[in-house]
Amino acid sequence: MSQETKKRVSIPFLSRISLFWLGLSTVWAGLNIVYLPDRVETLVGSANKGTFLGLLVSTGLVVAIVVQPLMGAVSDRTTARWGRRKPYMLLGSLVSALFLLLMAAVSTYALLFAVVILLQISANSAHGPYQGIIPDLVPQNQRGRASGFFGLANQIGILLGALVAGQFLDRGQPGNYLFVAAGVLVFVAVVSALTIREEPLTEKPEFAGVLSEFRKRLAELRTRPGFAWILLSRLFFFMGLLAADQILLFFVEERLGLEENSGLYVTMALAVLIVVAGAFTVPAGWISDRMDRRRLIFTACGVGVLASLTLLFATNIPMLLISFALLGAAVGIFVCSDWALAIDLMPDPKAPGLYMGLTNLATGGGDALASLSAGVVLDTFNRMQPLLGYTAVFTMMAGFFALSAAIILRVPKVYTGE
Repeated sequence: MSQETKKRVSIPFLSRISLFWLGLSTVWAGLNIVYLPDRVETLVGSANKGTFLGLLVSTGLVVAIVVQPLMGAVSDRTTARWGRRKPYMLLGSLVSALFLLLMAAVSTYALLFAVVILLQISANSAHGPYQGIIPDLVPQNQRGRASGFFGLANQIGILLGALVAGQFLDRGQPGNYLFVAAGVLVFVAVVSALTIREEPLTEKPEFAGVLSEFRKRLAELRTRPGFAWILLSRLFFFMGLLAADQILLFFVEERLGLEENSGLYVTMALAVLIVVAGAFTVPAGWISDRMDRRRLIFTACGVGVLASLTLLFATNIPMLLISFALLGAAVGIFVCSDWALAIDLMPDPKAPGLYMGLTNLATGGGDALASLSAGVVLDTFNRMQPLLGYTAVFTMMAGFFALSAAIILRVPKVYTGE
């Protein structure tokens, strides 16, 4: 559907297309923030938990980085009657639910590693095509608002996933979360398939082969580098943000000395982040449709630096909550303007599945690099001096946010795709 023929969309419509993102976020938040840290520590012990967790999460995210744009590109060329995106969203979610149930039965780190990789493949086979929904169905002058709804759904999903998984952890039943996650994923997939209306692709685009396609896309990125710069800026932003998420449970238990009810305190911190992010996300998306989106991204990075420095001095729960409130403001401002700007910067508007799938090079790559670097830095500096690793990680976070801000200055203000 061309930009000229796209009609303005309503708030109920934006809510419907955001539901699938909420489900994905619920599943991965509970896994990455609560379930996997606890499960890895149980399987490998405390001494190397950070490194083994980082290896698990980062390897899975590398898989996601490959699968998302690949399946997004496949969906760009799909002529199914149901549409280009929904068949993959539904099938990928059903297979992912099966892997979540299988994960409950594994008893070794090697088996856990294998199931997480399979889950990444299936879930991102759904997520990659889904990334084309906004550019497919939403006009340009509402992309900021639509991205704000996506961002809000993402943050609510993080809260729900951490809340449910944290409650099961505190009750000594962490594996029960996997059954809830499987049910959530199936539910949002079915509802999305029934409520999102796509126009089927009637004519499949020409395809001259993998090598020719690769050369074509590489040439587009070279001649229109704005998209690449926004990806690099996004990479460092998420490296900063997710470094905090990956060590949050360990931080509460070790640096704050609150092992009892640690899942509850993790949920409290994330709840503050969600509430603040939610307060900023939709209004910031509305504003980003009316001004230079880069200014909002730069502001978000600055707030991220401030949050990182605040975490350096956090010695109790109130200080932790203040830090996560600042992170929430950064996330709320960033996600809507960054996502909309990435859509604006797509070198080929006819290939949104591919290019928005490529954004996971930054999102998933940031998560992978944050997981690995935070885990290794935490363990390395803690061996040098007890608890020094947390100071090192939060200093590193501030540097990542600062790099993101510097890079966004290279992104062009206006891109028309002409």
